[in-house]
Amino acid sequence: MLTYIVRRLLQLFIVLFGVSIITFVMLYVIPGDPARMLAGKNATEEKIQEIRVQKGLDKPIYIQYGKWLGGVLQGDLGESYYLQQSVGSMIVENAPNTIQLALAAVLIELLGVPLGIYSALRQYSFWDTTLTTAALIVWGIPVFVLGVFMQWFFGLKLDQWLGVDIFPLTGAGDNVLWVIPASWESLMSLVLPAVTLGVIEVAYISYMQRASMLEVIRSDYIRTARAKGLSERVVVGKHALKNAVIPVMTIAGIDLGALLGGAILTETVFARPGIGLMIYEAIGRRDAPVIAGGVLFATVVYVFANLFVDLGYAAVDPRIRLEE
Repeated sequence: MLTYIVRRLLQLFIVLFGVSIITFVMLYVIPGDPARMLAGKNATEEKIQEIRVQKGLDKPIYIQYGKWLGGVLQGDLGESYYLQQSVGSMIVENAPNTIQLALAAVLIELLGVPLGIYSALRQYSFWDTTLTTAALIVWGIPVFVLGVFMQWFFGLKLDQWLGVDIFPLTGAGDNVLWVIPASWESLMSLVLPAVTLGVIEVAYISYMQRASMLEVIRSDYIRTARAKGLSERVVVGKHALKNAVIPVMTIAGIDLGALLGGAILTETVFARPGIGLMIYEAIGRRDAPVIAGGVLFATVVYVFANLFVDLGYAAVDPRIRLEE
């Protein structure tokens, strides 16, 4: 197990190195000049060149990358071109809101587990058909479309009907202990973004859980358990569920890593401070240090989430052994 973890951590450095190179190359080849954007519309060429030299943008890309990588190896992710703020402090400032949103969305999407199990145990029934159809419809809705609908219906129409503002349309509020909403308003500002992210994954989780449960309950050992006279509750709860939930663990773990990396569309639609919105705004400004630092953070979280999922396999199913 220890050997496996060490090997995965070494792979992490290779992945981070590759992602950082790809990110820098993409920033270099896409249209736009950060120095010109910093200088403003009416700036002279001399002023633009001065900013370009000041920020090191006049150097070849490999020199810019080498300087940035050297800083990263010393724990310095650089400084934002526009905000004059260290990228590390920006990540620390924005990460709590994204962590809060990601955890809330994952908790919501886990509702798909009982829905999938219920659907599988009543295969081809009215409720199975209804849940499966609804899951496919919801699964096909783009997250930004759902987000705009949630804002329109729950943030505008519902408030008009009730005559009171319940769900804030934007913002995140304050937190305590990093991720716990500090007030009722903070909690309400979390609801719409979390549901927007989570409900689509509920559909996906329920669909996958149904397929996994159907496969497991048709297994020989399940038929043997039923032949022994065990109740359906024991067969499902003790024998089938533990194996059927493994694929869902993978999805939930990877989703958590992806969401922690930054739910860009959701945070943008709801103007919710977080890693995703930070990266989105930096892309519009061609703020390379912020983009590179944000992508690096997202990659680290995603890879570690995958590592924890792999380790969770062995804990849930003793038949699974990680290679030494």
